[in-house]
Amino acid sequence: MQDQENPQSTEQAVPDELVRAIENNPEEVAVLVERLGLVNDRIDVVELGVGAMDDEMVHSIARTGSTLAEVADAEDADAEPLGAVGLLRATRDPDVKAGLGYLVALAAALGSRTNEE
Repeated sequence: MQDQENPQSTEQAVPDELVRAIENNPEEVAVLVERLGLVNDRIDVVELGVGAMDDEMVHSIARTGSTLAEVADAEDADAEPLGAVGLLRATRDPDVKAGLGYLVALAAALGSRTNEE
């Protein structure tokens, strides 16, 4: 019968095999620990993003993603280089105005959430 650890204990036994691996490869273990720290940092960022998103935002992002996919798939969507004057001319188009309004609202929402933190 195997020894069972006390579930109330806060200390966990480190297997001998792990201790030997750490002793024999300290540089690799240091790299692993550093990478685990980076992974944990990224998980924190994802958790922050998930917590900040509400249903409306998720639906809005999904619609935006669908629209971007449609534009990318469209054969007649010939995007040509555009300068400052061309950009000003493009703002006459109601669709461009609506898209810019959406981007400004999105930037404002992201900025306000950033300022709250």
